[in-house]
Formats: sequence, C-alpha cells, structure tokens
Amino acid sequence: MRNTIKLGLTALMAAMLLASALSTASARNFEVSNQTFNATWSRLEFQSSLVTIRCLVTIEGSFHSRTIPKIERLLIGSVTKIQIKEDSCTNGRARPERPPPWHLTYEGFTGRLPNIETIRLLLSRFQFAIIALGVTCKYGTSTDNLTGSAALNAGREVTNIQPLTGRNIANLLEGGGLCPASGTLVGGPSDGIVRLLETTMRIRVALI
Repeated sequence: MRNTIKLGLTALMAAMLLASALSTASARNFEVSNQTFNATWSRLEFQSSLVTIRCLVTIEGSFHSRTIPKIERLLIGSVTKIQIKEDSCTNGRARPERPPPWHLTYEGFTGRLPNIETIRLLLSRFQFAIIALGVTCKYGTSTDNLTGSAALNAGREVTNIQPLTGRNIANLLEGGGLCPASGTLVGGPSDGIVRLLETTMRIRVALI
C-alpha cells in the first residue's frame, strides 16, 4: 500500500514538472512587470569617418501592453522622450531632430527558453543631428532602424540595453559635403542602464 502511494505521488510530481516544463517551453508571450521605462547611457558614441562624439543620453518610453507576443517586427511601444545633455558631449554636440514618439518593435531573443539571455528591440522613425567642426549633419532616413540588445540577469530582470553591432547604422538625411554618409552608435558594455520610470527598480520579464 505504501509503495503504491509513493509511486502515485512520484508519478503526480513528475507529471506536474513535465506540464510546467512544456508550458514554459511553449510560452508564446513575454510579460513585463511595468509598462514604462527609461534607459541612460553615460557615454553613448556616434562613430563616423569625420568624428566620434560622446554624450550622456537618456530615453523614456512605454510599452503598449504588459503582454508582448513573440512576433518579430511587432510594434510593442514607443520612445516618448529623448534627452541629450549637450554640455556633456565631447568632440562636438548632438541633439534629437524628430520629436517623439519613436517606434519600438520586438525583434527576437537569444538563449534557449526558459533561459533568456537578451531581448532584441528595434527603434525606428528616429532623427538626430550631429554638430562638429562647424558642420551640422542630420541622420535617420525613413528606412533606418537601430537594433538594441537588452540583457537579462538570472532573475529575468532587464539590466541594460546596447546598440547591436552591425545593426545600428544611421544614414545621412541632410547636411553639407563634409557630412559622412553614415555613422554607428556604440555604448559601453555596462552602460545603457534600464529602470522603471522615475524609480531605481528594474523591470522583470516573465514567460506566459
């Protein structure tokens, strides 16, 4: 009788673990702990053939919903505020050109479920100006997209976001003959700190 009960309990626990694993593996959506966020780079760089400009940059934004389907190129939110601290810039200045919102779409993730390593987000409809050596160059054409890689820790909290190498090119929209045809955005590996808006709390990502 006791062996039968033990076998029954063992089978029940195994079934529950299997169901949990299957549920996680087939999770179709992400769920964020809060819809508003900000991200700050102490030294976000614009690198071009003319000059490399470094500035303190902060963005604020929101997700349209706390639930985000894992569908590539799905519009999931927007950047609603962009602050470039011009007096912090070196080798020149930078400023946002097109007023927000700038569009934010889902681009995918790295890692194997349920152990997500990064979530990739794509920024579009952006425009900014670079001012250096007496020349103003505006970047951000209608077809430009910047991909950012948001890193997650073991607790599935978003720690920081960085421009993804090879997928962060901004093309010249307007400017004189000295303006480089394009430039790339580069951030430090531990920069681009992401927080819940107006707090020091991190945003957590769950699988549902």
